[in-house]
Amino acid sequence: MKNKAVIRTLVLLLAFVFALSVTGCDNKPTQGTTSITTAAPTPTTQTPTTAAPKEVLPDVPANRYDATKTPRTGNNATKPLVVSTGTLDGKFNPFFYTSGYDGDVISLTQISLLYYNKYGAPEAGINVPSFAYDYKQEVSADNSTSTYTFILKNGITFSDGKPVTAKDVLFSIYVLCDPAYDGISTFYTMNIQGLKEYRLQTSADVLEMVDKILESGIKTGENGEMVINPASGVTAEQQEAFWKYLDEAGENFAQEIIDYVNTNYVSYIPSYFAPYTPEQVASDPNLQAAYGMVMWGFGELDEDGKFTDSMGNSYDLSKDTVDAKIYWKNILDAYGYDLTDAGINYEKAGELTIQDYVCQAYISNEGRAAGGVKSISGITSGKIVCDDGVEREYIKVVTDGVDPTAIFKLGVVVAPMHYYTDGYKGQLNEYGVVLDSKEFMDFLKTKNSKPVGAGPYVFQEYKDNVVTYTANDNFMMGSPKIKTFRYQEITLGAELDAVKTGTVHYSDPSASMAIINDITSKQGDYAKLDYILVDNDGYGYIGIQGQAIPEFEVRKALAHAFNVQLAVDDHYGELASVNYRTMTKVLWAYPDNPENMFPYDGTGETSKALFLKAGYVYDEANNIMKYPEGHEKAGQQVTFKFTLPSEAKDHPAGSIFVDAQKVLDKIGVKVDIEIDQNLLSKLSTAYESGIQVWAAAWGGGGVDPDMFQVWYSDPAVNQGTSPARSGLYYLYNNGTEEEKAMLRELNELIIAGRSTLDTEERKAIYKRALELSTGIAVEIPTYQRKNMFVYNAEVIKSSTLFRGDDVTPFQSPISFIWNVELN
Repeated sequence: MKNKAVIRTLVLLLAFVFALSVTGCDNKPTQGTTSITTAAPTPTTQTPTTAAPKEVLPDVPANRYDATKTPRTGNNATKPLVVSTGTLDGKFNPFFYTSGYDGDVISLTQISLLYYNKYGAPEAGINVPSFAYDYKQEVSADNSTSTYTFILKNGITFSDGKPVTAKDVLFSIYVLCDPAYDGISTFYTMNIQGLKEYRLQTSADVLEMVDKILESGIKTGENGEMVINPASGVTAEQQEAFWKYLDEAGENFAQEIIDYVNTNYVSYIPSYFAPYTPEQVASDPNLQAAYGMVMWGFGELDEDGKFTDSMGNSYDLSKDTVDAKIYWKNILDAYGYDLTDAGINYEKAGELTIQDYVCQAYISNEGRAAGGVKSISGITSGKIVCDDGVEREYIKVVTDGVDPTAIFKLGVVVAPMHYYTDGYKGQLNEYGVVLDSKEFMDFLKTKNSKPVGAGPYVFQEYKDNVVTYTANDNFMMGSPKIKTFRYQEITLGAELDAVKTGTVHYSDPSASMAIINDITSKQGDYAKLDYILVDNDGYGYIGIQGQAIPEFEVRKALAHAFNVQLAVDDHYGELASVNYRTMTKVLWAYPDNPENMFPYDGTGETSKALFLKAGYVYDEANNIMKYPEGHEKAGQQVTFKFTLPSEAKDHPAGSIFVDAQKVLDKIGVKVDIEIDQNLLSKLSTAYESGIQVWAAAWGGGGVDPDMFQVWYSDPAVNQGTSPARSGLYYLYNNGTEEEKAMLRELNELIIAGRSTLDTEERKAIYKRALELSTGIAVEIPTYQRKNMFVYNAEVIKSSTLFRGDDVTPFQSPISFIWNVELN
């Protein structure tokens, strides 16, 4: 019931490219340190090294620039580089920032365990801006565990001169894993050995019992009551003791939604929660809860400010209580005790499911381990002598199973433990944290105003909408060429004007051919500007609902009538390219130069042949294509409804639809083009809403090319809404034998792609999977648009920016900011 008029904010992670690496360090630990073991089923005994390690030198590039030895000159020494940013929240803390703009401010001051390159691939090494000198991942023979070993660089310092060590990595990890942590990171959801036991402070035996209880689950009884399903290996009393915490857990589940909405959707309050203002909502828990329910589709507000929830109960928000308890009752009323991803968990705002919340509530009350769990067993550290004879620290992480996305969560920011704990009066454990302490987490948040790290720049101040930095001459990749850097807050939509007027030197306005033409003209204020284009992480598509149009040949007939090139020629021009697979082209798994599986035929003859193959009847004398015998509309003219969210002239697929209407008219097929501004909110129930063919776009592809959520079509395994939207669940059970075979193979490939970390193997898997997902003709890819960077070429030396193929959604022109220079 989420309000689809507002797209939920997602944390955009880097797209996944991974090549197995071999570390430059052997498996022999130095004496007295934790041993690194291989992923072989039988552990091996390690022999301590006897040779004295070589002299420890900093692991930094040989020819890096050092401003203390060769001072900056000219504008690099005296002028600032000013880059635009959006409105800042001022939460400049690597653990607790809540906006991408604040994250940008922080990132200039930090380094991470790994670096993610222009392809989104994790990297480590002396010539790479990562704290890891190298890394290795190993998978056990039976795929039961994955082991990640990160060798750490020597001689790296924070901007205050103090050394960066394994303790800082462990501190950062333990903050993110703490049960009291309430920031945006989802590191704690990883399947690291011992992590659940640590977070819940319980034993493996208790977790095993809980797993059995969750496996059997609950359901809704005939009278709406909760019914506990029979389970093996646990008693009825244990099940009852567990599920009695459902309501407590449900209130926490609902509260997370409320908090999420009020953190991420403040700017929408005037549009969706008038007459109340953001200031009123921020100070009133009643309004916060009601706003959360409105934005998630569980209530509405009338013009007088009266709130009515989805159960029909009305509230005067000036005096009546609206809270997480009421919200939870509305969720139960909507879904009963359906705990699937299509049920209650469809509403979740974060990573935690309702089952996770019940588990937390039960264990915190009844399942705590005696003496507690002091550490995470799957995370260890020590020292190792590498092949070059140098001793370095390492961090080892062991996870259960195989997860290709784990490497992205493991590349944590390495925050200085000494800075972020300085001034805390309590007792810290060996990892620099206080376990499950809200007081300690609140103390960490007192450091929100000034980030400190080992990044290229040192934060100076945030004043009058400007963030000012000075260069960190200790930065491991070398002193930044420009001494002073600034972020200037710019109103959304004013980015281009800010560059033209000189308020900023670099920005990212919404791309348009008008801007390109103006800059190319080199007239007036545009004479000093230049631009760089980059592919957007997402793609446009035309949906063909598989249950509404179940005949395979008919869906293919429609696909051959779509001239997808028109989205480029008539709408985007230079700002887009054609896409031929159901995946964003920026991902490494996108195949090289794929063929168009549905070549456009403007004569309509290809489409006509496919209609006839499907049994449809063509009345040549009257040019009418008719539904076949046995169809509920037998003998009537074939008619389809194409739906757009805006006028055809304004939509990228508009000219495609208008052209297809003409092509299909040539063979007697009628097409009605409908405009529905609420189209996107209806797609989750496309078939029930009478939507047959529509145009939309997918957003960012995320960290990995995994296709499960959208394309895994067995409803017994995947309870997501995307396959229902496209009609894949229906086709899996009711399609032709050819369609069923295609979907079974696709499902097998999706699982195979999740079961290996070998990039080349996965690339071959996804190449075939994309042929099947595109070929089933429920989603016809259309275009991949571009975004834009604009900069003042009189101020910034263009040759020091990334350009061309080096600019991707994962690497901007100024990603290596330390190399950028001013003219």
